[in-house]
Amino acid sequence: MSLTPRRAWLMATPMLALLAAGLLLPFGWRSLDLLRHCLGGAGCGLQDLWADRFYLDALLRTVALSAASTLIGLLLGLGVALHLVAHPRWSRLTAVLAGMGANFAGVPLALALTLLLGSQGVLTQLARGAGFLQDWDLTSDAGLLLAFTAFQVPLAVVLLMTPVRLLDPALAEAAATLGASPARFWRRVGLPMLAPSLVEAGSLLFANAAAAYATPFALAGTASPVLAVRIAASVSGDIFSQPELATALSLVMTALLLAVILGGRWLASRWRVGA
Repeated sequence: MSLTPRRAWLMATPMLALLAAGLLLPFGWRSLDLLRHCLGGAGCGLQDLWADRFYLDALLRTVALSAASTLIGLLLGLGVALHLVAHPRWSRLTAVLAGMGANFAGVPLALALTLLLGSQGVLTQLARGAGFLQDWDLTSDAGLLLAFTAFQVPLAVVLLMTPVRLLDPALAEAAATLGASPARFWRRVGLPMLAPSLVEAGSLLFANAAAAYATPFALAGTASPVLAVRIAASVSGDIFSQPELATALSLVMTALLLAVILGGRWLASRWRVGA
């Protein structure tokens, strides 16, 4: 069946309508309402955002956790992908496990980590009995980084398996014939060829971590120091809701994610053209 542009738009209409009704319209309405309050001087959420160090700290820690988990995910995911190219018989099983792991974030992951590495977790008790992890706290930044890495690495494997598989093995053989070591091949040929895919995968991993809500909330509740939890806490509020502040935080997160994703795509396209 030939898919004409008109038919493609018709098939995409239900999804676009759902996207507009569930995301664009509410977000646009709240953004215009925030702008009206700011111009009218009646409690602008942006002023509260920049005046309170608590929210700036949440933004900085979200960026730090997202960047760190992205780098770890790319390094480990690339290593797994390279291993699978060398041992293809494990590719199908690993792809299934990586797909499951990438979708394991949220309450199931938080529960598993709590049972293993919580304050009364099995591994925590064993380690403390041996004199280790005396000050370990799963709700700390280190614990959140571990939780983020747990779902970032499988996603990185899923994203990088295809680009690594498409890398021509003849290039490594030709480099070896010319006397280049494997390290030199990857430094001069392999990694530069994979760089656009790594940048695009990294931008998706960063966005995936920065927007994560269920896992940090299940681990630490409203005390979790990440931006998504702060947005939800501003909406629900223990005492009263702050919709203007929640909108301001959402705008900051949207700008951050758009900058990372669009910047990653632009940089990757530049490198592909230059190659």
